[in-house]
Amino acid sequence: MNGGFEEENICSEYQKNCAPEGWISTSLYADYYFDDAPNAYEGSHFVGIVLADSSRPSGRNFLRSRLLCGLRKGEKYKLDFSIRSLHNVFDSIGIYFSANDFLYQKEKLRNTQPQLFLRSAGLQPSKEWQKVSLVYTADGAENFIVLGDFKTKVHDLSGRRDLGKSYYFFIDSISLTPLNPREQLCAAADSVKEEEYNFSVRHSMLDRLMYVNTKNPPPVEPLPKTTLQRIDTLVIPDVLFATNSYALGEKAKTLLDAFVTRTKSYQVDSLVVEGHTDNQGSLSLNQTLSRNRAESVAAYLSPAFRSAVFTRGWASEKPVADNRLAEGRQKNRRVEIYVYVRE
Repeated sequence: MNGGFEEENICSEYQKNCAPEGWISTSLYADYYFDDAPNAYEGSHFVGIVLADSSRPSGRNFLRSRLLCGLRKGEKYKLDFSIRSLHNVFDSIGIYFSANDFLYQKEKLRNTQPQLFLRSAGLQPSKEWQKVSLVYTADGAENFIVLGDFKTKVHDLSGRRDLGKSYYFFIDSISLTPLNPREQLCAAADSVKEEEYNFSVRHSMLDRLMYVNTKNPPPVEPLPKTTLQRIDTLVIPDVLFATNSYALGEKAKTLLDAFVTRTKSYQVDSLVVEGHTDNQGSLSLNQTLSRNRAESVAAYLSPAFRSAVFTRGWASEKPVADNRLAEGRQKNRRVEIYVYVRE
């Protein structure tokens, strides 16, 4: 949520926009939220995580957020973000997924083992933003994501400090997306986001809350899993239409009626109806015929489905067989229905 950090949280302690919505930093003693468009990767906001400073050289700082939906065990997810730092610390920066809230865990934060490290990303100290793309395989228990400095020893940092007494690395434009194109956000994603946005405790109030909850961590309700979509298809051949017409014949209506009956038990997200022709005749006439046939089928199906029905006419642009043969041209003259089903 709020992957660009553009949406601002008004903290309850100072009534200022001092933090990004949906994200919490353990850098309670330093600035970590920046409104600085010239230095952002995109937009105007980004976050900075303190690596060390002269007063707390052994401190470790982390940035935590709750996921919008639970991940599916064994599925792969792509984590993308931009990072920049002038310091050679990328081997210690990691990403940690957890079932429980990282803010309240009893184990020392620096002793936690993240599932992903930036060591293999080939990053070098630079004042320029660098893109990072990592793949994570879920164990199915994830509720939270944390980015931070997981080095167990004190950093040996020298050179110019980034801000005041502190050395930083900066993060912008973060996203976590499934590699499976059938996997979509869960229905509860908006309510999870709203709940996190309403949590406005920051600064010393958060420090006290962390102290209390670390002794007795509150229970964490598992997030609803992402939604998997299955795509079913139905092909209506040209012979079920009148020649060069988009009127549905009785056999076509019987086929569609059976299709409606078969899909009554499905949780249908949407239907896409696409019309196709062979390459005989003019492109403009074929475009009109393919679109009209798709719209004719969609009009017949729409009363049976509450979900959205979309139509497209492709003319001869997407053949499935050789247009040089009569048999191939017959296969190309068709209407295809794609049904997107929630599992």
